[in-house]
Amino acid sequence: MAKNTVELKVLNPRGEIKAGTAQAPSPRVKDLTGKRVGLYSNSKPGMDNFYTVLEELLTKKYPGVSIIKTRGAFEIRDDEAKDLASKIDTFVYAVGD
Repeated sequence: MAKNTVELKVLNPRGEIKAGTAQAPSPRVKDLTGKRVGLYSNSKPGMDNFYTVLEELLTKKYPGVSIIKTRGAFEIRDDEAKDLASKIDTFVYAVGD
């Protein structure tokens, strides 16, 4: 390296993550009338407001829809997901920040 020169080495800060096995999404529920809809929140500020409005919109549009709200950490644990799945027909997972 010559005198009075600067050499920069550029590094990629992203780690390498191996992709998991792809899975097809579950089929969409055609109509929410009379269905049980789970709303999962990570409890961040603003989520209560968002889900309050979403619940109002869903109950106005779909007669007999019932809403089950639950909250937890950023990721829902397997045991929580299984328990919630046994009580609902479909669900919304949203995070606030």
